[in-house]
Amino acid sequence: MPEAHLMLPRNSIVISLSINTRPSYSIIKKELFRKLIHIVGFSIPFISIILGVPFATSLILILAITYTVSEYLRLTGRSIPVFTTITRVAMRDADGHESQSTFVKEPLYFAAGILAALLVFPAPFNYAAIAVVTLGDGFASVIGRLYGRNRIPYSGGKTIEGTVAGLVFAFAGCLIFVSPTIAIIAATIGMVTEFLRLRVSDNLSIPMITGLALTIIGTL
Repeated sequence: MPEAHLMLPRNSIVISLSINTRPSYSIIKKELFRKLIHIVGFSIPFISIILGVPFATSLILILAITYTVSEYLRLTGRSIPVFTTITRVAMRDADGHESQSTFVKEPLYFAAGILAALLVFPAPFNYAAIAVVTLGDGFASVIGRLYGRNRIPYSGGKTIEGTVAGLVFAFAGCLIFVSPTIAIIAATIGMVTEFLRLRVSDNLSIPMITGLALTIIGTL
């Protein structure tokens, strides 16, 4: 009897810790919605190819400006239909390190990363770089949140499952624009860049480092 009494609280503690370390449903829902917007950015290469780079550039700038105005209005208690709603739904809470009382900058970094890659690097390397940051980074986060069980040490919470998913989807997206060899190089560079603890947002660092590496490789 004493042994059974001692085992019960020990098991209770383990169960409690297991539950508390899992992200809540609301956090997962916000992350999925946020990354869905992220993945939609993969449309930019196709818009650029079909309608031209100037049109794609204008579209990104218009969305970025509208978002900036929307955030300013949100912080002053006003709103822009659709944009402010999307921001509030997708915004991370305290566990996700975003606060509703501050300007949410990551969407602007994301837009800037796509725009810079589109304009700085030659086709098709610019499109591959955009595929990596939209599909690779997007699906890595989604799969990691939903199915990630094996955390990678010193990675800031990233999981093996999420990283593998990021590699696969980045590779698949890049294959549309470049050869399989270049695609796997691009996907690998993007995922490695995500692991680097840079001061710059990975929404900027991933497309820029990937695009630069591919451009250098393409000139060799």
